[in-house]
Amino acid sequence: MSSLPARPLSASQVEPLRSGDLTRDFSEQVFPALERELTRATVNDPGLPAGLEDALRRAVGVPGGGGRRWRPLLTLATARACGREIHEILSVAVAVELTHTASLVLDDLPCMDDAGERRGLQATHRRVGSAGAILLAIGLLARSAELLATAPRGGADLAGAWGRSFGLSGMAGGQAVDVTGAFQTGGHARRLHRKKTTDLSSFAVWAGATAAGAGDRTRQALYRFGRDLGWAYQLADDARDLEEDSALGRGPGGRRPQEQAYRLLGRARRRLREAPGLTTEGRQLLDELGGQIVGEPSPTRDWNQGDSTC
Repeated sequence: MSSLPARPLSASQVEPLRSGDLTRDFSEQVFPALERELTRATVNDPGLPAGLEDALRRAVGVPGGGGRRWRPLLTLATARACGREIHEILSVAVAVELTHTASLVLDDLPCMDDAGERRGLQATHRRVGSAGAILLAIGLLARSAELLATAPRGGADLAGAWGRSFGLSGMAGGQAVDVTGAFQTGGHARRLHRKKTTDLSSFAVWAGATAAGAGDRTRQALYRFGRDLGWAYQLADDARDLEEDSALGRGPGGRRPQEQAYRLLGRARRRLREAPGLTTEGRQLLDELGGQIVGEPSPTRDWNQGDSTC
């Protein structure tokens, strides 16, 4: 992949959030810029075999069709909550999404989950073969590292944390535990298994705060917010897919995944309230995003209490 200089939004293109639905307004504001930078990040060097660039863009989902993009939205919203404009952090948000895409390409491989489709399209390995899919995933990870190096602040910290998040102590290790079934033994293996889901969401939030120049206490609280949010999302997804997972012999992440998801969402929101130095509007934005990512619980129950079972 060729090296692409960042071409972010100018400050004049960044408007203050309007009153009302903060998540809707924020998404409408940042999505065009995010999609444009994702498209630019998938331009390849001349000479690649035919079909690889098209497969790459289809995997990322550009232009359009890339899913909810909630991980890079978390990165940008965190930067906004820390008092920075989105144009400063776009490269970091794109790196988060490309890393997520690489994990999906690898997860779909025949030697992993052997998925035939992703987002309603043929899985990448069905289009370019397993070797092509692996090479594209490596290329996406390399481009992610390249983009993180352009962060306005904390580039070395971002690189180290990103490596740990995707590596054997994070997502890759969690996938290994998943493939071998070692998570069923509990203990360290079960905790590592959770990182398959939680490490990128926690990194997405932490990276936004780091690139925004936030202090250690703020970053630590936001990291925990992202970690709880990522696990709540997985449990909520387990609850939605409970029948399908049971038919495939895959048990959910707990005996009551939906209830645990709501409790974790409540705990994540408490983490958010504990994070110092955030703007009031930014804190509310992250709170709303969390509710949209996981789903809001019933108002008749107080899910903010009693999360000891999570």
